[in-house]
Amino acid sequence: MLKEINYADVFNNTIHTSDWLIDKTFSPTGYAIGYPLLYVLYRILDEQHPKNILEFGFGQSTKLFHQYSSFIKEAHITTFEHNAKWVEFFSKRKSRPENAELVVVESEIIRFKGFNTIIIKNIDQHVKENIFDLILVDAPTVLKRYSRSQILKFVPGNINPDHFIIIIDDSQRCGEKDTCRELENSFKKHNIIFHKGEYSGIKSSALYCSDDLKFLTTL
Repeated sequence: MLKEINYADVFNNTIHTSDWLIDKTFSPTGYAIGYPLLYVLYRILDEQHPKNILEFGFGQSTKLFHQYSSFIKEAHITTFEHNAKWVEFFSKRKSRPENAELVVVESEIIRFKGFNTIIIKNIDQHVKENIFDLILVDAPTVLKRYSRSQILKFVPGNINPDHFIIIIDDSQRCGEKDTCRELENSFKKHNIIFHKGEYSGIKSSALYCSDDLKFLTTL
């Protein structure tokens, strides 16, 4: 709890004079991302200016991404969300920038390494050959093992091995640990140099990045 409070203070101090984050009201509680990840995402957006961003899960991070894309017009945000009612509720309260795409998708249960897990259905058809600078994995709803393992389909085809950021939220849980381990194995298999950082408060997020962005693991 103390770490979460410390990150809340750091985050709020960091965004205090932000040029582009106008609406500074966030609710990092419950299933939402926590203050450690909010802080890390803001630093990445503000300092690295990623151009092509993919987000799994619509919520507090989307509020951050949409304000960023309103300010950085050449950026493009794609958000996948399986809960259509949640999208409708959120969309009534906030307008969406033209360079922010919201895709309502279906989830499906598959067998992966002998376990049931939930992924986005037909993920290949949605992402196609896009190359993403930043990928945030915070959905879909999890099962106990290999949670959110759709991220494994993105390496190496949908990232630039020399410049990428992948963040997996809730990395303290068994299912996400499984997926993190498989992601690391995939990096090694494809000879991709990577670095890992862990940001923790009430819950944790694992950050993976290319060699040129190693400093992101110690923000």
